[in-house]
Parts: sequence; structure tokens; C-alpha cells
Amino acid sequence: MEIHFRKKKLEKMLSSERMIKRYFSKIHAGLVNRLTELESVSNLSMITHLPPPRKHKLTGEYENYWAVDVSKNQRLLFSSYNSEITKEKNIQKIIIEGIKDYH
Repeated sequence: MEIHFRKKKLEKMLSSERMIKRYFSKIHAGLVNRLTELESVSNLSMITHLPPPRKHKLTGEYENYWAVDVSKNQRLLFSSYNSEITKEKNIQKIIIEGIKDYH
């Protein structure tokens, strides 16, 4: 899957394992795993809704966003590159919005 980033700073922070470890030291292993999984699949439907990634669609304040688990509380938030596409099997490009604890 093709991955884009909402902000240049976020792209820099997630550009390499070294940078991920520097900025996200407590969750770097989970974050590297989730990014690798997202890069290696051809569309969003190939990411499982079961743990550990536990892909899920968000509602409320984060409507139209998806998330995957990075750690117990932290989630990697992303959206479809083309907001008109809503079916998982058709989502082949995503925009990483950030890493949040939205609970």
C-alpha cells in the first residue's frame, strides 16, 4: 500500500527505524511493525481486524479515519488518500494522520 503523511514533520519522524526509536522510544517496536504491515499489503482489506494490528474504523470526532493498535493505548491513525473511496479493498493509498491515545 502506498503511504503518505499529513505533515512533513510526521514523515520525518516515521521515515526510518532510527528516527522512530528517537521520537517514539516506548512504542517504537509496535510502530515499526504496523508501518511494515501497511507497506507490505496491496489494500486495506488485507490488514486483519484481530490483534495485534486490530484495524478498526473510527466514529465520532474521528469519523472517516481508520486506526491500528501500536501499543495498549496508542493508535496509528490514517485515512484514505481519496476520501470518496470507502470500501477497504479499494483503499490502496493512505495518509498517516498521527499517533494518538484517543480514549
